Amino acid sequence: MVKATQTKPRKSAVKKRKRAPRVKILTIQEMATGIGVSTRTIDKYVKRGCPRTTIEAVQKWRLENIRAVSEDCQDDEIGPETRRAELFDKLESARARNIKNDLMEGKLIRKDTVITDITMASTRLANRYNSIGTMCANYCPSEIKATIKATIEEVIRIGFKEFCNDLGKYL
Repeated sequence: MVKATQTKPRKSAVKKRKRAPRVKILTIQEMATGIGVSTRTIDKYVKRGCPRTTIEAVQKWRLENIRAVSEDCQDDEIGPETRRAELFDKLESARARNIKNDLMEGKLIRKDTVITDITMASTRLANRYNSIGTMCANYCPSEIKATIKATIEEVIRIGFKEFCNDLGKYL
């Protein structure tokens, strides 16, 4: 009887298995930032089978998925988010109509008109106030005219500067 001997295959005969390239999986945050939705929405997408390979794949899946869901959806199945959005649009439309009507009825004044009027009034006021120092100094003895004029003008300048700063908050 002949003994069977085991022979090792030669190294050249052994085929090495090539690993498939690793596919990067996007994080929930990367996906949310990439398509401009919340991480909560992305969680829902992933649970429904959204790919996590690239932003383009997520966008493509989203377009196809949203289209399919909207085609299958009945009017009475519209979610609360959609109802809220519709209600918000209606409220904004109503506010815009009210503002337009109030403007036409003269209940509102345009901001640019108010700014122009306040600018003109404050300029006239500044001119009047700036003349007070000279007028008061004319009634004083000559030794204190300059001091009185400078003091009054400084107080008026500071007060007017404060007035303009406070008014600037609203314009």
